[in-house]
Amino acid sequence: MSRSGTTILEVLLALLILGGAVAVLGEFSRNAFRNAKASKDITQAELLAESILAKVRIGIIEMESAFDVPMTNSVSVNLNDTISDTNALSENSEALWLYTLEVTELDDYGLVALSVTVRQNKPEEQHPVACHLVRWFALEPEEEENTTQ
Repeated sequence: MSRSGTTILEVLLALLILGGAVAVLGEFSRNAFRNAKASKDITQAELLAESILAKVRIGIIEMESAFDVPMTNSVSVNLNDTISDTNALSENSEALWLYTLEVTELDDYGLVALSVTVRQNKPEEQHPVACHLVRWFALEPEEEENTTQ
């Protein structure tokens, strides 16, 4: 006598295969989410480092070495279209990012090397994201006073 229905063993086997597939897909999703967050953080660190270099170049931030300066990731523009630096934090807020700026003058070539490192303000155990950029700029020659009369 042949039976055309499914047995409990076949149902359990199908559920086991389905459960394994769901577990594998869940792990793939978790890894994809973690990688997307890491990519976002790295991109944000790169953009903040470029922003610090630009602010130094145009004079919003002084061209002098600094270590672990807290920063926000925003710039405000007022009605007169002048840009103001918004690195100042309120008393109760904690900076999400810190930057270190190193200025090295290369005397022989008339260049200055600006090295900026932006990193997340997290303990080392949490593996903070960091970005390090170096740009070289020509020093502007100092203007000599005209004493000829």
